[in-house]
Amino acid sequence: MTSSFLRVPPRFPQRLSACVALLFLLGCSGRDGTISISVLSAPGSEILSQVQRLEASLVDSNNSELAHFGGRRDSDGVLTIAIDLDASAVNAKLIVEGFSAADERIAFGRVGPLPLSAVNATLAVFLAPPLSIREAPISLSEPLSHIGATFASFGVILAGGQNVDGPVDSVTVYSSYLHSSQEGLAMPVALSQPTLVAGSSGTIYMIGGTDTQQNPSNVALAFDTTAAPAGSYRALVMADQYARSGSTAAVVGQEQFIVSGDPALLLDGFQNTLRPLPGGENLTGPGHTALADNSLQVVFAGAELSSGAALFESGLIRTLSPPVEMLRTEHRGIALPSGEILFLGGAIDGVATTSAVLYKPESQSFQTISLLASPRRNPALAITDDYLVVVGGEADDGSPLPDVEIFDADTLAAVATLALVVPRKDTVAHPLNNGQVLIAGGLDSNNRPTAVLELFTPDR
Repeated sequence: MTSSFLRVPPRFPQRLSACVALLFLLGCSGRDGTISISVLSAPGSEILSQVQRLEASLVDSNNSELAHFGGRRDSDGVLTIAIDLDASAVNAKLIVEGFSAADERIAFGRVGPLPLSAVNATLAVFLAPPLSIREAPISLSEPLSHIGATFASFGVILAGGQNVDGPVDSVTVYSSYLHSSQEGLAMPVALSQPTLVAGSSGTIYMIGGTDTQQNPSNVALAFDTTAAPAGSYRALVMADQYARSGSTAAVVGQEQFIVSGDPALLLDGFQNTLRPLPGGENLTGPGHTALADNSLQVVFAGAELSSGAALFESGLIRTLSPPVEMLRTEHRGIALPSGEILFLGGAIDGVATTSAVLYKPESQSFQTISLLASPRRNPALAITDDYLVVVGGEADDGSPLPDVEIFDADTLAAVATLALVVPRKDTVAHPLNNGQVLIAGGLDSNNRPTAVLELFTPDR
């Protein structure tokens, strides 16, 4: 058993110089470790000075509470939480909640998963009002739109994009454990709208994009995030005639992905190749993977396909018969916790729509639903354990939308509509492993790229 503390000074509006120090003993080995957790909030926020009481909980992967601690500010205005616990072999998430003088819950944040073992680490928790969107503690190094992005176990990888002069070659890692960024090794070429998909063992595949001449690219790379000090690349074989930009990539097997386009390509990470399917089929529009009867299904849907939808399963492609509402463009798709695929937003017959279409893998059928409060072309989508987050997009007149619609991930019931710090289109949104969602890049209301990063914070 060992003791430590979370110490909050009376006032420090953005970053607290004091930190959480969790000291864990590793069984009976006699070794211990320290995990120091600093507390952050949005730039200019006063929320940390308003917190008078903190509650901190450690929960396991099933959200079962392992330990709970709390504390109030003392007569000197300092808030301290005493922590006593043993190390164990499990991973846990740290949940921190802040309460005002009126005992209202005004701040929420999570860190993790983190090991309860004898390790030394420095981490950070971002506190914000529950169910809110606030500016992140850091910004991009330059304003960008049309970024390529994918989830990683330690945060989000952001690659390429377009500044006011054209495509860039930068790679940025946003850490969900530190709420800071690290520059990765620059891509060999500058690209906007590259397709990114996470493979195994820290590999991120980067396919195509738009080059500096505004042409689709045939550049394909495997980025090894584990190579010191800033990653390394190996080239994949992709013929000139298969160049593409802004595609989607969906898993079809171990280290194998299908990349949308005409023709669709099969990415084989073991063979380092991208080749068309045997029939040279066209699979355009959003494509996402579902699991039914222990078989992977990849569904593509939209007006780009003659039938409106197609299914790739066990190496074969079949056309599907979706409702007429599926004949849309500029839409997005996402896999839900239920295993269903949701296609939403975009335009039908040239007019932005609020409707969505659900694909049900067990019956290979579709259902049209009314979902969005505002019609949105090209919204950014992110899914967490609890929420579907629909970010920005553009109206029929091309203006960026200023808000985010939040839905329950299981029921799709509307939860809230939240204002963005910066209205944005051509943006990306990706979940972090702490339940927050990072919103990055895009064009603002002046049609210029933005460097502002934003974080959606859940309420549980």
